[in-house]
Parts: sequence; C-alpha cells; structure tokens
Amino acid sequence: MKLIAVLFTLALLVFTGSYFSFAGETVKEKAKEGGSDARRGVKQLVRDIKDETCEMVGGKIQCAAQKTKHKILKGTDKIEDAID
Repeated sequence: MKLIAVLFTLALLVFTGSYFSFAGETVKEKAKEGGSDARRGVKQLVRDIKDETCEMVGGKIQCAAQKTKHKILKGTDKIEDAID
C-alpha cells in the first residue's frame, strides 16, 4: 500500500513538473510569435501607406517598381509566418 502511494506521489510530481516546464515554454514561444506577428503587421501597414501615397509624390513607373517590391516582401513575410 505504501509502495503504491509513493509511486503515485512520484508520478504526480513528475507530471506536474513537466507540465509547468512545458507551459512556460509555450507561453514564451507564443509571446515571441505574437511579437513577430505584430512586427510583420506594422511593416505591412507602412508598406501599404507608402503604396497609397506613392503616386502623389513620385511617378507611376517608380511606384510600380515599389509596389512590386512590396508584393514580393509580403509574400516572403507570409512564408516566414507559415514557418513560425
């Protein structure tokens, strides 16, 4: 009977210890990914604003090149997001 109680206690301690270490890593990873997503969102917002205001400041040819560049960067951001 004592052996069963000791084994149960040991299993409980191992389980709770591994649970809390796993939960800590998960929270850290979620925070890191949330920061990455926020950074990508801000970058995309800035690119969109630049694309919208480009023709007012520069010519259409320059804007077309900039918009193409921003579309490529948006695609690479999506790939990075999928990898994360």
